[in-house]
Amino acid sequence: MKTINLPSMTQLTIFYYVVDLNSFSKAAEQLGHSKSHISQQVRILEEQFQIRLIERNTRKMALTLAGEQLFQHARYIVEECQAATNTLARLRDKPEGLLRITAPSAYCAHRLAPIMPEFLKHYPDIKVDLRTTAELLDLVRDKIDIAIRLTYTPPEDRIAKRIDSYQLLVCASPAYLNQHEEPKHPNDLNQHATLNYGIEKRSYRWRFLMNGTETHIDVKSTLACNTYEPILEAVTAGIGIAHLPNYVVEKAVSAGKLNLILTEYTPPEIPIYLIYAQQPSIPPSIRAFVEFLQEK
Repeated sequence: MKTINLPSMTQLTIFYYVVDLNSFSKAAEQLGHSKSHISQQVRILEEQFQIRLIERNTRKMALTLAGEQLFQHARYIVEECQAATNTLARLRDKPEGLLRITAPSAYCAHRLAPIMPEFLKHYPDIKVDLRTTAELLDLVRDKIDIAIRLTYTPPEDRIAKRIDSYQLLVCASPAYLNQHEEPKHPNDLNQHATLNYGIEKRSYRWRFLMNGTETHIDVKSTLACNTYEPILEAVTAGIGIAHLPNYVVEKAVSAGKLNLILTEYTPPEIPIYLIYAQQPSIPPSIRAFVEFLQEK
């Protein structure tokens, strides 16, 4: 089988710039090569096909008929390469595509849900899959782009961007406090009905800061649930005292439906992180969501 000699992309690109700029020196400067290298590549191209492409002397250069025809092909190839490069650059820089996020359900309901429409309006080419769960999903195995974690210890093998923090607050309705003496110390809680997030025994131990030391107080639960909404409904209705994150109760507090109590014993803030996998280049959709939440 006869071997077909094909000009290389490099040779065609060099030939295009030599002709387009009408100068070996300018082509060398444009492409970052020496003038001798540029001349050599054009000569190799001519020798490979045994045809003269450029007539040149010390004063000027002129294309042969073959050179003119090859230049048209070379120009098309170079322009297409530039278009392809621009397309890839736009794809690299433009936030678009599917973004898969996981977050605790209450944080999603009270923090993400109110601002998600703004994010989607600002980035109409991003589609979001939002999975709400308290489970610590594996980003790679479960194909998650971003996980929102409420923790003191984010994973060391992932990128962790702190975006916020929250505090656990003790609250009760004005109606409940009108009927019961307000507790002045965490130890007074054993005289009250309490409402607990979580059904495990450890959820009946509320965190407080007393004399600069974090302390746990055991409470007797009237209602325990593994979601915040029933607890919020019950505490607003005056059933008892609850221990809830600030982002869950802030609207009810602002509306006067709940009062904060034992505020001098509020435990330290718990950080909130955006977690995503380490990679050579962060996808624009992830970068856009991270920056959006950091601003918010």
